[in-house]
Amino acid sequence: MRPKMVREISYVSIKSRSKPVIFVHSLVSNRFTRKYGVLSLILLTALGLLYYRRVLFQKYIHQTLPLYQRSVSLTFGNESWLQGEDTGERDHWLPIGEPKKRFKIYSAYFDPRLEVVESFPTPDGFLPFGSVRIFAILPFHVRKGDIFCNFRSDNTYVAQHQADRVEAVHEHWNMEFAASYVICKLAGNITKREARLPDEVALSYLSEPSMREATSFVRIKYPTTDRLLRSAPTRSLAVCVGPLHHDFAHALRVVEFFEYYQMNGAERFYVYNKSATPEVDTVLRHYQAAGLVQVLDWHFEGYKFESELRYEGIFVALNDCFYRATIAGGFKYTAIVDFDELLFPTSDNETLLEYLQTKDRYDVHSFNFQGVFFYDIYSPDFSKVPPWANNTYLYTQVRNVRTKNPLLHHNRSKYVLKGRNVLEAGNHFVWKAVRDTHEYAVPENEGLLMHYRDGSLGYDFENVVLDNRVRERFGDAIWRRVNAQCALIFPETTMCPLGEHYTRTASVR
Repeated sequence: MRPKMVREISYVSIKSRSKPVIFVHSLVSNRFTRKYGVLSLILLTALGLLYYRRVLFQKYIHQTLPLYQRSVSLTFGNESWLQGEDTGERDHWLPIGEPKKRFKIYSAYFDPRLEVVESFPTPDGFLPFGSVRIFAILPFHVRKGDIFCNFRSDNTYVAQHQADRVEAVHEHWNMEFAASYVICKLAGNITKREARLPDEVALSYLSEPSMREATSFVRIKYPTTDRLLRSAPTRSLAVCVGPLHHDFAHALRVVEFFEYYQMNGAERFYVYNKSATPEVDTVLRHYQAAGLVQVLDWHFEGYKFESELRYEGIFVALNDCFYRATIAGGFKYTAIVDFDELLFPTSDNETLLEYLQTKDRYDVHSFNFQGVFFYDIYSPDFSKVPPWANNTYLYTQVRNVRTKNPLLHHNRSKYVLKGRNVLEAGNHFVWKAVRDTHEYAVPENEGLLMHYRDGSLGYDFENVVLDNRVRERFGDAIWRRVNAQCALIFPETTMCPLGEHYTRTASVR
């Protein structure tokens, strides 16, 4: 029988090791410790990041940036550009580089909200005090890192910065081109008490040779008085209307729309005009001369709408409009509607503005109204037309049959937003808002979107109800106001043209 072999075990004197080595060896030699020690390290790292985010970064957001913004003095190279309200007459679409590439720029706005820039990196010794938001049409798959903002003052080139953010507005449907916005921060040297604001900005794109140099500059719009938006807005309600196109011809409807919203507290209308008939242009010029309407030039071509770009560039218009109303116009509320859409508060004798002011809170970013439809297939009721009225087809007065059940919020709904609380607007609801704010979903018993639609059918059209509330509340007043305005605009006939094909669907009895 062979003797068993005994394995020799070598021992190392523990005294020959230093205490740190002994500690580390005791940690890693235990399988339980090795397994859960890694998890512990990951957990400690996560806690450290949370601490940075919650404590140090929050201090940066809520203390450092506001203190710096309040302490720095903002100056302009050309103060004369800030005199008076911007009328929008200089705004039009400009090509970026070679026109055949179909990159376009329209407008730019200064935005002092620090939430926009708080996560943007800045060089050592500099802090952001605001940003410039540029509205453009860009390819959906553009190389975002190759886009640069080029600033100048007094026609003198000042600086070029890589864009901090390039985004396509929602509802782009992954088409080749998209309504887009580019954000570039404005930062100042913390050792200086003064920061100079640029007058103009252009976009350049390194991936295209014709766009590497900045050529098309647009003027940056700033608040006329309260530059950092510290005080409450001085004006109340503005109304944005999407682009007019395909020779929009409904002059009488436009007058009724303007008069209805004026009766509900609106002070300003922004209309984006791509294509309208001479009669509608005459109406717009009349209200523009009265200081009520800003007509924005929206002529541009080169895209197949709804296959290459959403129709008529509407999402640039909507976002440009509420920034224009908020930053340049100083308005608190901005309604996003079309000419056939009227927001109606259902309480007795309460205007839209009064309703908004009643329901408003600091943490609300918008008021969303459910839609009902007054289709043209329902027989009109002319029984309440005054005998002296020259313009007898007012939508609010002769259409009194509507769909019974309102659509859900965000489905063909429209809304009023609070511009200072909103970052990105959509066609039917707000897409992005500042943190800790929410939408107020207007209940049916408080308000509705009255949609007087022509030439289109759908949305539960067979289930209807009689609704005379708009007619009863505004009837006599709106008849007189429309009659008076049409007599001023078209003195030869005293009638505003109704437009062709205002009822294009076969009538349902």
